[in-house]
Amino acid sequence: MLIDFSHRRSRWSFLFLIILTAGEFCFLAAKVWVAERWNESSDPKKWLAAAQLEPGNAQYLEQLALYNELNLEQRDQSKAAKYLRRATQVDPRSERPWLELATLDEARGDFPAVERAYEMAQLDFPVSPDVAWRYGSFLLRQGELSGGFAALRRAIDKDPSLEASALAESWAVDPKADSIAAAVLPQNAAYYIRAIRYFLLQKQTGAALVMWTQLLKVNQPVAMRDAIDLINDLLDEGRISQAHQVWQEALRRSAWPDDTNNTSVLFNGAFEHDFLNGGFDWRELPFSGVSYDLDSSVMHSGHQSLRITFDGSANINFQHIFQYVYAAPHQRYRFLAYVRTAGISSGNGIQFDIFDPRHPETLQVLTPALAGTNGWTSMRVDFESGPDTQMLEILLRCAPGPPFDNQPRGTVWVDDLSLTPMTQGTMSATR
Repeated sequence: MLIDFSHRRSRWSFLFLIILTAGEFCFLAAKVWVAERWNESSDPKKWLAAAQLEPGNAQYLEQLALYNELNLEQRDQSKAAKYLRRATQVDPRSERPWLELATLDEARGDFPAVERAYEMAQLDFPVSPDVAWRYGSFLLRQGELSGGFAALRRAIDKDPSLEASALAESWAVDPKADSIAAAVLPQNAAYYIRAIRYFLLQKQTGAALVMWTQLLKVNQPVAMRDAIDLINDLLDEGRISQAHQVWQEALRRSAWPDDTNNTSVLFNGAFEHDFLNGGFDWRELPFSGVSYDLDSSVMHSGHQSLRITFDGSANINFQHIFQYVYAAPHQRYRFLAYVRTAGISSGNGIQFDIFDPRHPETLQVLTPALAGTNGWTSMRVDFESGPDTQMLEILLRCAPGPPFDNQPRGTVWVDDLSLTPMTQGTMSATR
């Protein structure tokens, strides 16, 4: 609409309208400013005045509710509930007043009211992980496991950081890993991997093993390193066959190179790829005075060998590179390795120690030691495992020498290691 400013009356009318509008705006701004100042004070009476001055601000009503709920001298839960209900009317699209109201009603023992509050919160904010989380926790406290698990699942599906807390709450009310895996965790490998780590930290290896089984069912890629901690804990607990089963499953489902064959049961014996430093692969423990590397310039065969360098700076009993091997009881084995040395000064030299780490009294075999400088030299030893053997340890060692020769220096290369089960025919043919 066009206004004709050629008439004096029109000009004054327009000016009056501007002044009136500006005055109304200033009045509203002043109300907001005063209400904010009162709400920021430490006087509850001013909080009430702020809520009365700005009745459309749910935040002021929530603060009054919190004060009446937590004030130990003048606690008034009924008044707190009244303010929260008013806040839900003022801002029905906010989940926060509904959640606080649910908490207050639960403390008062009004469980139907709690249900209504959570239903309204979910209706107003269906994608909120906080709403689903708190509702699920409430249902678990009421013993409604099915609904509680479903709500927790919705929560961690929206916010994966809640998974550990969801597992803890679920385990507390129903310590059955298969139920939790089916009802709480989304069908995604990442959730099961985190669940495995969580249960291992809680020393619940059995539950972690269940999560591993569920992980395999989702038919998604698995990284080899995601299985190592579980395998190590199973080994530590003496659950050797289960550890080996997880190891084989992880090899099949991951892209990690699997160089096992039908003869040798030793893994990565040619050192053609990096160590996993756990499971049934090589492990290297750091130690002062010793360094390790894969050397592509010196090898017995293939593309590289393992190089160990002693710098002569420490008096050491070196036994810091080893591998656990899944083995059978009462089985004849042939161990074979190729070793090259350059200036190994220790009088006792380099050798391999093969034993049953769980029953060391039943089996310990040493290969001949090698010192000084030598070209590629084979180290071979035949032995029989003990009656209870399930696992062997293959360990490279350099025992300390006499006091005048106890700081080894020099370099050793090892390559093409194998541990081969021997049949009766094989034994006869090689004698």
